[in-house]
Amino acid sequence: MKDEAAIYVFEGEPGYWLGHVPALRGCVASGTTREEAVRNARRAFRAYLELLDARGVSIEHWKDLDPERLPVREMPPDRIVPEDVGRMEEHELRDFLHQMEASRSALLSLVRELSPDELERRPTETTWSVREALEHIMESQTDFLSRLEKWPTDPFNTMQAVHRMAFQRFTVMEPEDTGLDHKILGRRWTTRKVMRRILEHEYEHYNHIKEIIAALGGDRPPE
Repeated sequence: MKDEAAIYVFEGEPGYWLGHVPALRGCVASGTTREEAVRNARRAFRAYLELLDARGVSIEHWKDLDPERLPVREMPPDRIVPEDVGRMEEHELRDFLHQMEASRSALLSLVRELSPDELERRPTETTWSVREALEHIMESQTDFLSRLEKWPTDPFNTMQAVHRMAFQRFTVMEPEDTGLDHKILGRRWTTRKVMRRILEHEYEHYNHIKEIIAALGGDRPPE
């Protein structure tokens, strides 16, 4: 891995560059220019190792890598790098899960003591609030998980897993929790509204999918 380790740069949109260090899975930094993204990625390498080390993840595997000496390469068009390919051994999967837990622990430690107002408030009109950033993380993880499914062989595992998480959330809900009534980013939410929107949203897209199937000429048995 040490011979292959590199910083891969990619321009997501004009003025927004990303520097990835796949040899240290999870290490990424952004910049307004290619050069800035590379500099930030070198700094992020050390900072990410410190984060993992502080939470009990062994960093022995990466200790001999010098981020200042990592070559810079363009991200391939398919955004797959050498470290992304191949079967993982059982110990590698365990290491990933340990790293995943450490990353989530660091994130929660960062935000746990924030007040409700601090979670909701946007620093400026054009930046996200902490809550919006956290919701983006949750939504993106669901999206990433869906990429694990083998379409069309077994396409619905992630969808079912998310349904089970939502179902479990309501299963453990106590009667007093159903009276929730508060504002999030200026919009009023109650438990009943969340329940309604979950079902409405699914039914809306149920009909949307029916329209798509009809447009494709799909033949389905009557309901």
